[in-house]
Amino acid sequence: MIPFLDLKKINNQYRAELIEACTRVIDSGWYIQGAECEKFEQEFADYCGVKYAIGVANGLDALILVLRAYKEIGLMADGDEVIVPSNTYIASILAISDSDLVPVLVEPDINTYLIDPEKIEEKITSKTRAILPVHLYGQTCQMDKIN
Repeated sequence: MIPFLDLKKINNQYRAELIEACTRVIDSGWYIQGAECEKFEQEFADYCGVKYAIGVANGLDALILVLRAYKEIGLMADGDEVIVPSNTYIASILAISDSDLVPVLVEPDINTYLIDPEKIEEKITSKTRAILPVHLYGQTCQMDKIN
């Protein structure tokens, strides 16, 4: 049997480093926020070439915060549409609906299972405010075409 994702093998190469990092967190007593989180946020921001990065609990929280921020700054309003792949994880839909926005589903490319850029344009309406591409299976969406 070939394992789908051998996390033990992947993590083993970083085992000592992971144990050291976990020990620092356990010893500090800061399981959320704290120095380790602050260090990660700054290093990730530097990596992305931005001034700030904020760690959140999960992808759903991240998507909710982004969509709420767009509404707060006036780029989106209740009832606006967000185009999303029809085969996305439920968190994408939950984040959209939680913000009182409307998900508009677009079918994936049959060869990649990523959102099909050729099918996006036909779904755009006067209420469309965003496209939420979802990268899957180690592949990235055709962002040049989507943009």
